[in-house]
Amino acid sequence: MRWRQTFMTEVAAALQQLGLAACPVCGSTESLSMSRFPVLVIEAGFPPGEDDGLPGEDGFPWGEDDRGDMTFAVRVECATCGHLMLFNAERYRTGDEKIMVQRLTEEGERHLGD
Repeated sequence: MRWRQTFMTEVAAALQQLGLAACPVCGSTESLSMSRFPVLVIEAGFPPGEDDGLPGEDGFPWGEDDRGDMTFAVRVECATCGHLMLFNAERYRTGDEKIMVQRLTEEGERHLGD
């Protein structure tokens, strides 16, 4: 799965409008790049385990209350210094707009009627 090209263009424009024209760490204006693939961020606590609090062989036996929050993030990285930034994709989405495509080339995506 990857971001739709139109979504990436909109997010890049919005981030630039918010002031992200250069890396906030090294100041490079040439080396920022946005990944075509979403980052899945899961925020949840570990379930109580044995001695060290880590899961056993059965994995994570999470119950309904332990699932936490899941966020699809846009990844921007500086090729010069390696600074990595994640931005919540929901902030750049409107309504039921499709922002990801699966197994589709950019040429095929153009025919979807962006």
